[in-house]
Amino acid sequence: MAIYGLVAHPAGHSQSPVMQNIMMSQRQIEAYYHTFDVVPENLAAAVTGLRVLRVGGFNVSTPYKSEIITYLDELTPLAQRLHAVNTVKNINGHLVGTSTDGDGFWQSINPNQPHENVVILGTGGAARAVIATAQQYGVRRLTAFNRPHGNWSQRETEVAYLSHGIGQLADLSDNRSLTSALQQADLLINATTVGMNDARTLLTEYQIGLLPQYALVVDMIYRNRETGLLKAASKRNLLTQNGLPMLVGQGALSFEFWFNQPADRQLMAQAIEGKII
Repeated sequence: MAIYGLVAHPAGHSQSPVMQNIMMSQRQIEAYYHTFDVVPENLAAAVTGLRVLRVGGFNVSTPYKSEIITYLDELTPLAQRLHAVNTVKNINGHLVGTSTDGDGFWQSINPNQPHENVVILGTGGAARAVIATAQQYGVRRLTAFNRPHGNWSQRETEVAYLSHGIGQLADLSDNRSLTSALQQADLLINATTVGMNDARTLLTEYQIGLLPQYALVVDMIYRNRETGLLKAASKRNLLTQNGLPMLVGQGALSFEFWFNQPADRQLMAQAIEGKII
C-alpha cells in the first residue's frame, strides 16, 4: 500500500486525511494518507525518510511551505514564482513541488460570480497564492490591504510581481483608499486569521455596506463556519462563502496531481462536513 501524507507542525487538526482517504477509497487506490507532525529541527531528516520510504506524495502546511523547497528536486513555474509549495509528488525518487492553494481558491468561486475587481485582506501565504493566480481567472484589478510593517516596500514589490502587474498594496488604515476599493469591488476576500476564534472583523459593518449588492464576500477561515465578517455580510444580504470550498479545492488538485485522475469535490466536502465517515 502506497503512503501519502501531510508534513506540518502542528498537524493534528488537519482535515486532509479525511478527504484524501475517502477519495482514495472511492477510486479504489491502494494508498493511505497520514499526518506527519514534524518539528522544525527534523524537517531535513523527515524529507529524507519520506524519499527513502518511497512515499507517493505529500502535502505541506505551516510552517514549511517555503522551507521545504531546499529539499526538493524540481518546482513547477507557479511554485517558483510563489517560492512556496503545498503539494509534492514523488516520481521515482524525484520530488516535484507545486502549489494548489491559489487554483483551489479560484476554482471554488462560481465562475458566473463577477470577480474583475478584487479586494483582499492580508498578504500572507494564502493571500499570495490567490494573488499569483488571480489574473488567469479573469481578475483585472486587485488591491491587497495590510497593516503597515517594516518591509512594506518589499511587500509592495511582491504584490505587483506575483499579480503580473494587476495588483497593488494599500494601507488598511487609509480610509479613502479602502472606501474607494470596496465601492468598486465585486469580490472581498479575508485571507487573515482575524475571526478564526472570535467575532472580530477587520472591517466595520459600515465598510462592508460599501460593497455593491452583487459582491461576494469570502472568508478563507473554515474552522469557524460563520465568522463575524460573514455574519455582517449576510446582514447586508451579500453572498458569502467560508473557507471550506477552498480547502476542498486545493485538496482535490493535490489528489489530481498525484494520481492523474479527477477528484470528486462534493464527496471530499461531505467527508469533511462529517456526512461520510
